[in-house]
Amino acid sequence: MKDVIQGDDGRIEGKTINAPNEGVYIHGLFLEGAGWNRPEKRLEDSNPKELYYQFPILHVSAVSTAIPTGGAPGAGQAARQRAIEAEKALYQCPVYIYPRRNDKYLIFRTGIKAEQAGAPQGPNKGMTAAMKWKLCGVCLLCSKD
Repeated sequence: MKDVIQGDDGRIEGKTINAPNEGVYIHGLFLEGAGWNRPEKRLEDSNPKELYYQFPILHVSAVSTAIPTGGAPGAGQAARQRAIEAEKALYQCPVYIYPRRNDKYLIFRTGIKAEQAGAPQGPNKGMTAAMKWKLCGVCLLCSKD
């Protein structure tokens, strides 16, 4: 499937996109505050004077973030540890309707791959890749205006 849909109507000539079993496909988002490495599908530092990057098609569905209770002893602790590890590898990127960044225009947050496999941590000791992108103010926008 093509990564970016050029037309405003969401059509790709000669192609049919089947609806996902769960969730929706979203296109037409703009990445602000970082660049996008297409081959590795991850955030990277943006090029000078490039404020926005057209983001590829995004599959969005709801996921429960509740830690399961009950079950085997220690299962909750293991699930909590997996959640902590996932949080370090993914940046929980906010998606806004407009460039005005406040809760009124926040739609949802999506996990985006934040670091290169095997990459060292940031220049500050203990800074994760997700922290770096949060400090850079990275977000996805539905509209640049």
